Amino acid sequence: MRALVILVMIFSVSNAFAAPLKLNYSLFFGYMKTTFKLDHKFVSTVFYLRDVEHATNCQIQKAEMVVDNKHKAIGFTQDGQLMPFFSDQWRKDGAMIEVTLKEAQQCALVVQTMAKTEALQDLDYARLKDIRSQLESTYKKNAGMIGKYFVPEFLGVRLQLGSVLSASERQRLSAQMQLAEDGALLMSNASIEIVDATTPINLNIVGILPWIAH
Repeated sequence: MRALVILVMIFSVSNAFAAPLKLNYSLFFGYMKTTFKLDHKFVSTVFYLRDVEHATNCQIQKAEMVVDNKHKAIGFTQDGQLMPFFSDQWRKDGAMIEVTLKEAQQCALVVQTMAKTEALQDLDYARLKDIRSQLESTYKKNAGMIGKYFVPEFLGVRLQLGSVLSASERQRLSAQMQLAEDGALLMSNASIEIVDATTPINLNIVGILPWIAH
């Protein structure tokens, strides 16, 4: 079953001449195909390599697609995000993604549905409603035709903040927002619907993720 966040355990070799990590491209392709089909304006699915031991992103030095004798570089950020290109032909040919890390780390591949960075600019509740709808749609599509009936309930959105709220900011929070233990703000589906859509959200929001039932 395909879920919102999956963990695929992979391991680096613990010496200076570690071989590249190898990931099957077909795993990425399935999620990318869903993203292209939905063509959402505000939401996408991203891939990260996460250090299992330290709960930080793995440091990438090089990433490329490999099939037979062909090697083609793919996009990545040094702090762990992989951005492979979309190609049905490379999938059919059995391509692998090979990643070289800056240092030996034990990593997991994390697949996360989230709001696009540009969607966070000048954010108001009208756009947040659209983001909520698109997050839920992608979450269920990623689960598959059968899996969508068994995944944990989509409760609303999780607003990730760029800084800790001050006392005055806490006092000004909308009554519809809940403060999570990790400092994020939670808004239920029902709460988002009843807020005035034209109200600006004057907070330093750096990410919007699904809020999923445990």
